[in-house]
Amino acid sequence: MTFWAFLTRILSGQKNFVMDHKKGISIVFVTIGYFGYLAFGGYIFCLIEAPEEAKQQERILKIKSNLMTTYPDVPEAAINHLYEQLSAAGVKGIVLANTTAKWTYGNAFLFSMTLLTTIGYGHLSPTTQLGKIVCMAYTAVGIPITLMILALHVDLLTSISNVYKANLFRRLGYQNPFCVRSLHFLSVLVFIIVGTFILPAWVFYYLETAWSYLDSIYFCFISLTTVGLGDFVPATAAHPQIEIYRFLATMYLFMGVTVVMFMMGLATDYYQNCNKGFHIIPVRVIPEKVPIISEDPPSYGTIVIPETIDETRLLLS
Repeated sequence: MTFWAFLTRILSGQKNFVMDHKKGISIVFVTIGYFGYLAFGGYIFCLIEAPEEAKQQERILKIKSNLMTTYPDVPEAAINHLYEQLSAAGVKGIVLANTTAKWTYGNAFLFSMTLLTTIGYGHLSPTTQLGKIVCMAYTAVGIPITLMILALHVDLLTSISNVYKANLFRRLGYQNPFCVRSLHFLSVLVFIIVGTFILPAWVFYYLETAWSYLDSIYFCFISLTTVGLGDFVPATAAHPQIEIYRFLATMYLFMGVTVVMFMMGLATDYYQNCNKGFHIIPVRVIPEKVPIISEDPPSYGTIVIPETIDETRLLLS
C-alpha cells in the first residue's frame, strides 16, 4: 500500500466516523461555544464591575479610618466585628481590609451561569448602570441559548436511557411492562440521586467547612431545581484554589441542571406510560445497490424489516 493510499484510507475513515457520530460531535462543539459565551460574559462583568468594587472598598475603608480617628478609644477589632456582623446580616458594600475582591473572573464566570440557568443566588449583582444594562441584554440572549443547549443534552440522555430500557425489555420480556418500566425508572433514579446529589454533597461538605452535610444536600437540591434561594453559595469562603473551585462549581451546576431536567422528563414518561408495552421495529439498512422492486432501477439505502423473531433478535443484539 502506497503512502497516498494509506492517507486516503485514514481520511475516509475519519469521514465515516464524523458521519456516524454527527449528532454527538455537533453537541460537543455547541457546548464548547456555549461555555465560550459564559467565559465572555464573565470577562465583561468583571471588566465593568471590578473597578467599581475597588472604589467601593476605598470608600468603606475611608469610613473606617474616620471612625477610628473620631473615636480613638474604640479598638479596631470592635469595628471589624461590627463590619462582619453587618455583612452577615446581608448589608451590601461592607468590605474588610483583609477580604478578597468579589468580582474575580471565576466568580463572574459562576455568576454568568447562575444568570443563564435562572438559579440566581444573588451573591453578586451589578451595581453600575452599564453593568445592569449588560446583565439584561446578556441574559435575554443567553437564556434561550441555555434552554436549547440543555434540550440537546437531555435528548442525548433520553436516547441512552431508551437503549437501556430496550435492553431491559429484551432480557426480562414484554409480558409485564409495568415491572420492567418500574425497574428502569427506579434504577436510573437511584443512579442520578447518588451521582448528582449524594456524592457531590460530600464534596461540598468537605470544601465548605461551615456547612453540614444536610446543608450540602439542601444546596444541591435548591440549586439544581433552579430555585436558588442564595442562603448557601459555594466558594465564598477562602480556599487555596478558590478560582478553580468556582469553575468546577459552574460545571457541576450545568451538568446537574441537565440531569434534573432529564429526570423530570423521565418521570413524566413513566407516569404516563407505566402500564404500556414497549415495541421495537428494528430495521437494517443495506448500503449496496439493491432494487426495491424487480422492475425498478437499483437504489441505495434499502430498508429491510425482519419478519421472524430470530431475525429481530439478531438485529437488536
